[in-house]
Amino acid sequence: MNIFEPSSLALAVSLGVIALSSVMGFSAAGFRLRQARLPDATAYEDIRERRIAEEKRIADLRAEARAVEQQIKEKDRLVAEVASLLERREAITMELANLDSARAEIEDVKREAADAAGELATALQECRDADEKLAEIEDQIGIGRRQLETLPERIAALEESAKSLQEEKRTLETELPKLRIERDSAIQRIEEARAVHARRASLDLEIENLEDQIAGLSEERETLSGEAAELRAARDEHARLREDVGRIEARRNSLEAEVADLDERRAAFGKLKAEMDEMRSSVSTLREHRAELEESIARLEARRERSAVETGEKTKDTALLLGDIRQFPACLAAPALASRAQKTETETLAAAAKYLKECGLEYDYRTVQAFHTCLKINDHAQITVLAGVSGTGKSMLPRRYAEAMGIHFHQIAVEPRWDSPQDLLGFYNYIEQKYRATDLARLLVHMDPYHSVPVEETTDDRRDHMALVLLDEMNLARVEYYFSEFLSRLEVRPRLADAGDEIRRKNAMIPIDIRGYDKTLALFPGHNVLFAGTMNDDESTQALSDKVLDRGNVIQFAAPKKFNIQVGVRAPSVPNEALSFSTWGGWIRNFDGLGASRETADKLVVKLASIMDDCGRPFGHRLRDAILSYAANYPKGPNGARDIRDPLIDQIELRILPKLRGLEIDGHASPIADLVELVRELGDAQLADRLDATVERQKSANGLFVWRGLTRSPG
Repeated sequence: MNIFEPSSLALAVSLGVIALSSVMGFSAAGFRLRQARLPDATAYEDIRERRIAEEKRIADLRAEARAVEQQIKEKDRLVAEVASLLERREAITMELANLDSARAEIEDVKREAADAAGELATALQECRDADEKLAEIEDQIGIGRRQLETLPERIAALEESAKSLQEEKRTLETELPKLRIERDSAIQRIEEARAVHARRASLDLEIENLEDQIAGLSEERETLSGEAAELRAARDEHARLREDVGRIEARRNSLEAEVADLDERRAAFGKLKAEMDEMRSSVSTLREHRAELEESIARLEARRERSAVETGEKTKDTALLLGDIRQFPACLAAPALASRAQKTETETLAAAAKYLKECGLEYDYRTVQAFHTCLKINDHAQITVLAGVSGTGKSMLPRRYAEAMGIHFHQIAVEPRWDSPQDLLGFYNYIEQKYRATDLARLLVHMDPYHSVPVEETTDDRRDHMALVLLDEMNLARVEYYFSEFLSRLEVRPRLADAGDEIRRKNAMIPIDIRGYDKTLALFPGHNVLFAGTMNDDESTQALSDKVLDRGNVIQFAAPKKFNIQVGVRAPSVPNEALSFSTWGGWIRNFDGLGASRETADKLVVKLASIMDDCGRPFGHRLRDAILSYAANYPKGPNGARDIRDPLIDQIELRILPKLRGLEIDGHASPIADLVELVRELGDAQLADRLDATVERQKSANGLFVWRGLTRSPG
C-alpha cells in the first residue's frame, strides 16, 4: 500500500491523538489519586506551579498537534498537486497525439512535462520529509509512555514529601479560605485562558489555511501565465503564417496582373508599330509641305520688311528713335557737383534738420528720422507714403529734405485719368513715329549706373548721384493701375551688392515699346532712385491696397492743433553739392547692424504677428524683413546714441496701424488692447494714449478703426 495515501495519514494521526489522550489520561489519574490521598490544604498548596506546568505541557502538545495537522495538510496539498500534474501530463499526451503537425509545440510540451516531473520529484521529497517528522513525533510519544511507567515511583516520592508538609498544614489552615477564593479565581482565569487559547488556535488555523490558499493561487497563476505566454506565442506564429500566406496571394495576384498588363502592352505595341509604319510613309509628304511653307514664310518676311520701312516702324535712325528718352531732364541740372567731403550720416541729418528749420518748417525730429530711414531701406520698402489732410506739409518735407541732403528732386502730379504705366514713362507716338518719354523715364536713363539705355558720354554724368521721385496726390487714381507693375519691378530688384550682375537685373527691367528699334529696350530703376508719394485723406481719393501697404511705409500726418504764423521767413540758399551714391550706400546696414538688439526686435515681431493674426490681418516674411531692416538702419539720435525702441515703435505706427484700417473695433477689442499695451512696454506713452483716444472716439462713431496720425513735439 502506498504510504502517501490519505487513509494511511489519517490512521497515523488518529494513533497520535490516542497516544496523547492516553498520556493526558494517566497524568490526570495520577493527579486525582494524589489529590484524594492528601488533605484539602495540601492538595492545592502548589496550585500555581502545577497550573503553570499543565498550561506549558498543554501548549507544547497543542503546538505539536498543529505541526502534525499542518504536515497532514501539506501532504494533502502535495497529493492534490501530484494528481493535477498527472492529469496535465495525460492531457498533454493526448494533445501531442492530436497535433502531429505542430512539432515545435510538441517540443515545448515535452519540456513542460520534464519541468512537471522535476516538480513531482520535489513533491515526493517533501512527502518523505513529512514522514520523517511523523516518525520523530512517534518517538516523542514513546518517550511519554516511558515517563508514564515511572509515575508510581514519583507518587511514592510525593507521599514521602507529604509527611513533611503536615507541619505546614496548620499554618496554611488559617489561609485556607483565602486560598479557596484564589483557587476559584484561578480556575476561572484558567478557563478564560483556555478559551482564549482555543480562539487563538482557531485563528492561527484560519491564517494558515489562507496562507496555503494564497500560495496555491500564486503557483497556479504562475502556471497559467506560462501557459498563456505559450498560447500567445502560438497565436502570433499562426497570425504570422496567415500574413505570409496573404502576402504570397497578393504577390501572385500582382504577378498575374502584370502578366495581363504585359499582354495588353504587347498588343498596343503591335498597333503602335503599325502606326509608325504609316507615319514613316507620310514623312516625305510632310517634308515637301514644310519646304512649301518655308518659301511662303520667306515671301511674307520680305513683304513685312518692305511694309515696316514704308510705315516708319523700322528705321536705322537710332538717334531719332531714342532722341526724346535720351534728353537730359531739368530736375538733374542741380545740384551739379558731387560733394567731395565725406560727411557722416549724423552730421548730414543735423544739417538737414537745421535747413528745414530755416525754411520755417517745424517737423519733430522723429518724423525726419523716420522719413530718412524709410528711404534708406528701399530694398525692403520700395515707396514711402506721406498721408494726411491737405496742408500739413506732406509735399514740402520730401522737397526740402532733398534740397538739404543734395538729392535731385522730381515731383510728378498724378492725374485721376491715369490707368497704365505709360502715364509714368511715356508712349510711342505713331503719327510722329517716335517715342514720347516723360521726365521720369529720362531720369531713369541718366541715373542708371549700368547704362541699360545707351547715352552719349557727357560731363553731365549723374550715375553716382541720388534722386527722389515724389508722386504727388498719388491716390487721385488707383495706384494699382499705373504703379503696380513699376512697384513689382522695384521689389524684384537685386540687392545693391548684387546689382552689377546683368542676369540678376533682368527681372527688374521695365520694358519700353519703341517701334522700329531692332533691340529690346528696357529701363533699370537703380538703387540711387528713391520713391515717395503723398495722399490726402478725403472722399475724392482712393484707399491704398494691401499690395502697396506691404511694400511701403505710411507716415501719417495728424491735423494740427495749433497754427504758428510764419511771417517774413526767407528761404535759405539751396546747397549746390550733390550727395554721392557711394556715400549713401555706406550708410546702409544689414540685419547684423542690430547686434545685441536683434533678440529684442525678433521678440517684437513675434508679438506683432500674433496680434495681427488675432485681428485677421496676418503678415509674412516681407514685413518681418522690413521691420528688422528699418531697426538696423535707424540713425543715431542727437545725443549720439541709438535706442532700439524708437525704430520699433516707428514700425508699429508706419507699418502695422495702416494695415488695421477698417477693422471692426468691438470685435477685436482684445488684440487692440494688446497692441496698446505693447506700445506702452516700449516706452511710448504718448502714442499709447493717442491710440486709446482714437479707439474710444471711433468706437462711438462708426466702430471702424482708422489711424489719423500723431503730432509730436518739434525737435
